[in-house]
Amino acid sequence: MPGAADGLTVISAMRYINPKCVAMLLTSFPEMDVAAKALLRQADEILLKQEDFTALVESIKRRIATGSAHPRPKIETVATILERVAPDCVVDWLREVQLDSTLTRVPLSSEERCAHLPQVFRDLVARLEMALPFGTKGPRSATAAKHGVTRRQQGYSAAMMVEESRILQVCIFHTLEKNLATIDFSVLLTQVMTIADEVDSQLRQAMECYIEESTLDSLPA
Repeated sequence: MPGAADGLTVISAMRYINPKCVAMLLTSFPEMDVAAKALLRQADEILLKQEDFTALVESIKRRIATGSAHPRPKIETVATILERVAPDCVVDWLREVQLDSTLTRVPLSSEERCAHLPQVFRDLVARLEMALPFGTKGPRSATAAKHGVTRRQQGYSAAMMVEESRILQVCIFHTLEKNLATIDFSVLLTQVMTIADEVDSQLRQAMECYIEESTLDSLPA
């Protein structure tokens, strides 16, 4: 595996596909954060790479004989996960935005900056629950339209709106990564693409209204 996270993702997928499988993580890095992540991904045992292959073989035999003690994880839909973690995801998004020196040039309170996000997550959940064929446009969002007008009035540039949307997608996908152990992998790819499509669709709607508001700004009073 090129990175530790890749191996931990495989363990999570293994646990979902075959809950009775024995998952053993063999690593050269005994750092605590690696061990903690492995435990969260429901690994049965963590082994350090070593020259003593006899001990390794004995560990494998012992674990196979006893089997895995982990029950099949409770499976959730992506919509359910997003609905549950939306408040935490908004906090993550705000933290990332506040680290961006360009976005913070426009002084806004946390409430003003995040006002549109609760409805964005409700729209995402509704879009996922519709289970429309991929590529089908979802319904228009009144919140997205209002957001475009509001951001124009607040002094945002078009590039700043695009960057905020990009950060939102990153935060959502990081959240899903943290919940891989409970996601139905058979529909994960389709639902991830649906999320990206809905976020982009809302950005387009917001930008349309942003441009209309910009046109009105240029008209004489």
